[in-house]
Amino acid sequence: MGKTYEVGGDFFREKIIAAVFYGFRTIKNPVSITVHPELMMRIRDDFKDKVIAPKNVGDVEMLFGLPVIEDATKEKDYISVN
Repeated sequence: MGKTYEVGGDFFREKIIAAVFYGFRTIKNPVSITVHPELMMRIRDDFKDKVIAPKNVGDVEMLFGLPVIEDATKEKDYISVN
């Protein structure tokens, strides 16, 4: 089950990395990352030109080695490892 994190304000990158690492630690076999589309746009902008930036592999966007699922029905600051 996903967890919502407030990721606005200072230390944006650190909060995203911490949320994903927490998800990796709590989910036994992670298969995807679910993110609100607006948050994913901010992640793309903020992580641009960084080693851990989202990457396109074929027609799938990957973040931290997992496919990204954008879900507009979630809260605007929603990110979850599933």
